[in-house]
Amino acid sequence: MIKQLFRRSLIIQPGLFSFSEYFKERDRAEIFEFYNNKFTDKRYIMYTQKWRNDLEKKAKRRARHQELERQRTPPVAQECKFIVHDQLKGIELPTSLKFAVCKIGSSQYKVVKDDQIITEYMEGLDINTTIELDQVLMVGAKDYTVLGRPFVENAKILATVEQQTLSEKELVYKKKRRKRYQKSQGHRQRITILRINEVVHDVNDQLLNRAVALI
Repeated sequence: MIKQLFRRSLIIQPGLFSFSEYFKERDRAEIFEFYNNKFTDKRYIMYTQKWRNDLEKKAKRRARHQELERQRTPPVAQECKFIVHDQLKGIELPTSLKFAVCKIGSSQYKVVKDDQIITEYMEGLDINTTIELDQVLMVGAKDYTVLGRPFVENAKILATVEQQTLSEKELVYKKKRRKRYQKSQGHRQRITILRINEVVHDVNDQLLNRAVALI
């Protein structure tokens, strides 16, 4: 009975005893001792130094890449190269059998008429909208080939936006052995599906004057 009353007094009236102050002082002493000892612990120093060295290496590598990028001179745009496959046969204009290599985002695509390509998501485009792709790197036909340096002059690709959708789900599975850790999740990337309508390239007199025979 006396023990029960004593316990109730501790719960109901904790201010009668200075246990809380005692524990606070003890916690302060333990924290102070921990902070004093951790800077002399060899293992702690080793891990912190390794972590800092990795960060320093990453910062130096990033600064070195930025400096090289600043020093790199961009390539000078040159006139595109017009190559005739057979000098004796010449070329027939207009020609319809054309393919093109275009740049969309960070990828390159070889396309012909009525092709369907899947590209990175292109914002601000509605379905059934016709767009022009002017970053054409190469144009090829039955009789000639044009190489852009970097892009082909007077060349463009007309395409229609068919879908603004998501790609098929890809499963991302992670597991750590002997740690009882495993995680599985799905991911669907936003994509744009284009239908190539036409490859347009105007062969003018200036381009014909720079013609180079392949054979």
